[in-house]
Formats: sequence, C-alpha cells, structure tokens
Amino acid sequence: MGVWAREVLGWVLLGVGLAAFAMCYAVFLLNRWIVEAFVAAFIGFTIFRAGIQLLKVATAARAARDVKRELAPAGGATRRVRPALPDQPSGRPRKSVVPGPAANGEREPARPRR
Repeated sequence: MGVWAREVLGWVLLGVGLAAFAMCYAVFLLNRWIVEAFVAAFIGFTIFRAGIQLLKVATAARAARDVKRELAPAGGATRRVRPALPDQPSGRPRKSVVPGPAANGEREPARPRR
C-alpha cells in the first residue's frame, strides 16, 4: 500500500471514529440508551485509534523514504568504513569503567555470615 493511500485511509478512519463518537452522543445518550452508547463508543474509539496508527505509519514511511533519498551517494554505490583505532587493538578487551577491585578481574573477599 502506498504512503499516500495509507495517509488518506488514516484520515478517513479518523473521521469515521469521530462520527461514531458524535453518533453516540446525538443518538444514544440523548435517548438514554447507555449500554448501546458504550458499545458504539468502544467501536468508535477502536476505529479512531486505527486511523491514528495509519497516520503514524504513513508519516514514518514518508520520513524514511526522504532520508533514504538524501543519504544515497551521488557518485555511485560506495561504502565508507570507519578506520580502526590505532591505540586499541581489536583482540584485547577494554578496561572496565566500574570502580572497585572486582572491576579489574579480582574477586572481592567473601563476607562472613552472621
């Protein structure tokens, strides 16, 4: 489904959900049909949320498409690789940033039980 179709369908569902809320008030609540109003309000809420979700998905798809166009290389399909850091060989683990003797690989002495 295209981005614009998702967005249009999202707006349609949003309008249908709002119309269901208006129907709840105008038809059911003014005639004191409380149970029917609750059921119709739940259906309207579900349709309303579906419309909001479709709008979010369409917006995210459009943003991802625009970013993909901006990041595409102009000269061809080249990939830049970050150079390895000269002071940190990849085979040696890094030092821990946690303070204390357990951070350097040493074990703490066991605490006596009371």
